[in-house]
Amino acid sequence: MEQAFGHELVAGTDYLSNFRSGTIGRPKAKLIHAWIAEHHLSAANAVDPNLFPKPHTNAWDEHLNQNAISGRLKLVRFSQSSFGLVERARETTASDETIKLGEPFCLQLSCVDAGYSAAFQIYAGKWHSLPLVSDGSLTIQLEAGDQLLPIAADAKPDPIVERHDAGPHKFVVLIAPERDALPKRDEVPSASDNCEWHLLSVQVDAK
Repeated sequence: MEQAFGHELVAGTDYLSNFRSGTIGRPKAKLIHAWIAEHHLSAANAVDPNLFPKPHTNAWDEHLNQNAISGRLKLVRFSQSSFGLVERARETTASDETIKLGEPFCLQLSCVDAGYSAAFQIYAGKWHSLPLVSDGSLTIQLEAGDQLLPIAADAKPDPIVERHDAGPHKFVVLIAPERDALPKRDEVPSASDNCEWHLLSVQVDAK
């Protein structure tokens, strides 16, 4: 309970009896439920799947772990002052990257064949479409070889800057032979989509 509340517990002598009888206050119960769901979801789901359902994102994690290609999607850092390239992705061997809030970066995708691409950013279990062109376009035509994403209208790199949400992020880039095979705007991709999946995990640290 102290871990769930985030402070030392100050309660009367009968607080355990109240807890067992279900008379604990709703705000405290909500904090405890959230803590159990975050730290012991599998065990809680086995006891009461209705109270602790496994989120849909678990299935997505399994799909990405089994089907996503690692190593061909990398992170490229840019200078904050001029957005000049300061570290090429090929010099980075780690599959998981760490950046700081406000640090500009692009994704470098190594394409074996030409095709079409769409990208998503996953944060706190939610999928967000990632525009790949500065005009807001969510899809882009790719050539074989290394591609920096996203790009500006003049095809130069258009770096991403995460300013607010620290913590673990995932970037998923899909490649399909035809544009119509990619998800539409505001549509989460389907595991059945006939696409090539590329995954990069990025830890965003606060300054």
